Amino acid sequence: MSFQWNPQFSSEQEAVEPLPVWFFLLLYVIVQCFALALVVPGLPKGSIDWDRFIHDAVAVSFFCWIALACLMYLVAYDIPATHAAVHNTKRWIEITRWQQQSRTGVAVLDSVMLTPEPDLAERMLKLEGSPPENPGKVMALDIEAADDGTRLHGLLEALLAPLAARLAQAAKTGSFDIVMQCEGEELSSEVLAVWSKLELPGKPVVRWLDYSRDVGFADTWFEADAARHGWYAEDRTPKYRLVLAWHLHKGGPDAVQTESEAAVALLLGSPALMYEQPELKRQAWLLRQITGEADQVDRLLAWLLQAEQVPTGRIHHFWHSRLKGLARHATLGAVRETGLKAEEHPIDPAIGPQAPVVRWMLQALAAKMAHFGQGAQFVALPHEQGIALNLVAKEPARVAVPWKKEYDYNSMLAPEFGVCASVWMVAMLLSPKGWSTSDTVITCVLAAVMVTLFLLRNLRLVASAAESIADYVMSWIG
Repeated sequence: MSFQWNPQFSSEQEAVEPLPVWFFLLLYVIVQCFALALVVPGLPKGSIDWDRFIHDAVAVSFFCWIALACLMYLVAYDIPATHAAVHNTKRWIEITRWQQQSRTGVAVLDSVMLTPEPDLAERMLKLEGSPPENPGKVMALDIEAADDGTRLHGLLEALLAPLAARLAQAAKTGSFDIVMQCEGEELSSEVLAVWSKLELPGKPVVRWLDYSRDVGFADTWFEADAARHGWYAEDRTPKYRLVLAWHLHKGGPDAVQTESEAAVALLLGSPALMYEQPELKRQAWLLRQITGEADQVDRLLAWLLQAEQVPTGRIHHFWHSRLKGLARHATLGAVRETGLKAEEHPIDPAIGPQAPVVRWMLQALAAKMAHFGQGAQFVALPHEQGIALNLVAKEPARVAVPWKKEYDYNSMLAPEFGVCASVWMVAMLLSPKGWSTSDTVITCVLAAVMVTLFLLRNLRLVASAAESIADYVMSWIG
């Protein structure tokens, strides 16, 4: 089921105010006056039978008042307050769950970037030097061939060696894989050969993504990682994942090249890992991306910002690459229209026309700059649906949907109990002396009514208790 960026949540129901105390006092006066009007004319003339007077005019009227007061409280306040509390609690859960899902993604634990221009991230933001200018120039990496004579081995060594310590720790956890996005699946043997050469532990699983796959940071990348057991879905995504992506020129020196060389390695941590180890060192988060048609980018960007993955004021930089025609102009226009005050950083004029590997390169560049304290980063890239937008932040905004004390309202059974108990007392006071069959019937009926009302008011509690008892019985039997 795809994530819905623009959900329509129900409006909050306002909590009703309880009836004022004076209303119940006035009700008592009315009931007492009515009782006196009924009892006093029937009293014998002369001396007053105080026992009868107190019984008929005071005790019976008092419990009649209690029954009416509880009934009025139930109808005018308890039922509306309970409905509002249930509705608002459900709404709060829906909004909280949506915010949690919108602000999920993967953590960049570490990264290595190989680009034709050194220190590209720092130079693009003018932290060190000035941005390189190579518009239209197809550039190559300064990578020499390794001992086996291939540049690919040299490139893989340059990517993996700086990460060796963290890769060794990740591989030893038993929840680690490598995902490579390159020309062919057969290159996994090259990755494993370099892994072995660097004396890294084990033989990790290497998975391949072709260039047409645009995986989402909050999505399951492979079907095997989403095992289903009936209604329950188990996420088997490894806690550590190394993404390797590269583009090297093919052919000899005379071959015509159309895209610059580049390579990147990102060691990613899953949300489950970061939940278990919240203090684990990381650069930034790649947050859930939004995708859609290029002519809808204004709406897509508005939805992305409304989700408040990070406060809009913290987004300081805007990275993009390979955007052409409508996608490029619509994206730049959408950024202006939303008032996003982010400095633009197009990669293509800096290091030449880019291959699909740039989708990972931009994420690594943005993560590094977020790690360097340059605020949240906005990334725009072409996508099979048209365009993909995402934010990269050191930390996503915390989920903080306001909780009000009115949402906790639950009287359990107090008003209904008051009505039933008072009616029973009135029935007993008006009953002839001695316990009778009618008293038994009235008692049983009122007890059944109270039990029924309790079950109706606490259906979820009863269902949960019944399920727990059933599980216990089944475990005891089997």
